[in-house]
Amino acid sequence: MSTTTTMQAQESRAHTMTVKISLIIPSYNRGALIAETIDSALAQTEPFHEIIVVDDGSTDDTDTVLARYGAAIRVIKRARGGVQAARNAGAALATGNFLALCDSDDLLEPGFLQCAADWFRAHPDYDAFYSNFVTFNDTGIQRDKFAGAPQGYFDGAKREGDYLHDIPGLYGRTVQYQPLFISGAIVSRVLFDRIGGFDVRFNDIGGEDWEFTLRAIGAGKVAMTALPLVKIRKHDSNQSKDSVRSERGTAHILEHALEHHPGAADFRDQIRTSIEARRLRAFNGAFETAKFAVAEEMLSKLRRPPTDLRFRLKVLILGMPAPLRHWLWRLTQAR
Repeated sequence: MSTTTTMQAQESRAHTMTVKISLIIPSYNRGALIAETIDSALAQTEPFHEIIVVDDGSTDDTDTVLARYGAAIRVIKRARGGVQAARNAGAALATGNFLALCDSDDLLEPGFLQCAADWFRAHPDYDAFYSNFVTFNDTGIQRDKFAGAPQGYFDGAKREGDYLHDIPGLYGRTVQYQPLFISGAIVSRVLFDRIGGFDVRFNDIGGEDWEFTLRAIGAGKVAMTALPLVKIRKHDSNQSKDSVRSERGTAHILEHALEHHPGAADFRDQIRTSIEARRLRAFNGAFETAKFAVAEEMLSKLRRPPTDLRFRLKVLILGMPAPLRHWLWRLTQAR
């Protein structure tokens, strides 16, 4: 078969491929915010195949808010089980051949779905799609995530307009800098089932979504758009605001990845270095906020503890009896 004939066959398959994208929104007590998320999903220039909201045991007015949308959304009510289990429940009932994910406080720009669907129709061999994003709060919008990447982060990527794909060593690069968030992620049903969905063992662990992302990008062909088509909300109820929890959790995830993720061994030294750095940051953050049990846990797991005087003072204070420890700790926090 000639090259021209092969390209024509590929184009024909692309144009005939049906892309049905089911959106899954897990929610717990987000009655004050979820309407804005759903509205952004309904405002897409190309509609979702379906919008599934998984109410994970909410005790606020989420019920009332969701009822306003009638048949425009599909609601699944379940006992509280955590965000990972909620996403799996939504995926189990989704009928699309692609699964999009968005948290119940985040927003999708109107062109988000069109951008992703156009890619999948033109490239039917790809398994996953991620979008650049901005973070926002009551004071405004911060710069987009891709703009904050280290110099050279996207070197070697293939580019087609605003799309990037086939980034060399993407798994390892996300250990250095993680621009792939779960809101705005789209994975094929085939890939989702092949990697086993979300691992509920990581419910309520800092950085829990990253474990799924690592498996997805390690097992599938990944594309992304440099356009910031997702808005990630930052507010007081965000668990991600707890940096100690996040650093502790992501260190745990990376350790798990080294033991269980195919391909992680290719980045062993890089991952080990990242684990050590995250545990040290968690130790320092826990000490500064008087979370002494967490600080002791992180200290016990450090492979190469620092030897500077400030670190050794913290270790000395941790080893003191509780009343004395707290008194000495307050002295170190005096400004």
